[in-house]
Amino acid sequence: MVLSTFSLKAAGVRLLLSCACLFAVGPVVANDVQGKYLSTSAQPSSGFPFLQGANLTQADAAWQFYQQNMGQPMSTWAHTEIQQPAGGTVFYPFSGPDFVTAAQLFPQASRFVMVAMQAAGEPASLSDMSGTRAQNFQAKFLREWMKFSRLAFFRTDDLNEDLRDKHAQIGVTTILITFALYLGYDVKEVYPIALDPTNGQFIQTTGDWKSVRLIMSKAGKPVMLDYVSLDLSDAHLSQVESTRAWLERESRNPVLLKAASHLLQETYFSILRDILVANAKMVIQDETGLNYTHLSQIGPVDLYGGFLYPHELFNRKKQESLAQAYKDSKNIKPLPFAFSYNKTTERRSVQIVRRAD
Repeated sequence: MVLSTFSLKAAGVRLLLSCACLFAVGPVVANDVQGKYLSTSAQPSSGFPFLQGANLTQADAAWQFYQQNMGQPMSTWAHTEIQQPAGGTVFYPFSGPDFVTAAQLFPQASRFVMVAMQAAGEPASLSDMSGTRAQNFQAKFLREWMKFSRLAFFRTDDLNEDLRDKHAQIGVTTILITFALYLGYDVKEVYPIALDPTNGQFIQTTGDWKSVRLIMSKAGKPVMLDYVSLDLSDAHLSQVESTRAWLERESRNPVLLKAASHLLQETYFSILRDILVANAKMVIQDETGLNYTHLSQIGPVDLYGGFLYPHELFNRKKQESLAQAYKDSKNIKPLPFAFSYNKTTERRSVQIVRRAD
């Protein structure tokens, strides 16, 4: 989900320039089964509500680029390597607004629970913006959309900067809806949620849009997406028993950990780490998730791709046990995509663990 340093700034500038050249090459149809947004009498259906004209054409092309290079290879890989039955929940801590990865790895899930620090915010509405603000919003949204199409993760700095932007704020909810529509989900309801301490569940609220729920459907099947804004550090979780209990319940589902800045390998995220090790029936992660010594406590670990050491922005000594496991293993499977920080073939990695009976 995140990469929280500014060391990629120059690379990001070069990326955006290359994207602008790459995607400004004529119209491309985004998706033959693109979803509809809030098709009700109160809010008429819109094929795509946040970008228009040339901006939408370039966003469609960026989506095609992402799907060709990451999305489709990842979906094909998941079909053979994950093989989850239809229905059930997927739990994605440190997700940011990256719904697309969870949905393509678990296309038959009926519920997604995503957790990150940033507040969700209300979905954007072009009709409520002035002409200048709508233009600035679309330009900014397109830049971030194109960046994701190349990186396949969101940078924490970009998300936090967006929260401070009072003139062209995108917001997590807007990105979640966009991913859902491009993936072919019909988005029927969007509303804020909050944890009810009496039953330990997230329910609809009339308060701030800190956390949000999307009620959707795809191919006639209902799907629910909860995005929960939550501090997952020990400093916060140690103070809130109801939140720990909620995390324990959600962690009993398949867990996805991706581009998570190696946070679970830090001592100050030990509460969530221990919850996952104790409860997760399956974990799919890159090298930024659980330390291999903890991951292997859950069960036998399948290794994909390659791993030598973390991205240069992180401590090279992190995941030394994982590097040793890759060195020692005689049964490493190929990985046809790169959805995290390390992009080269010999360094991009995924690990899958299923709880031993």
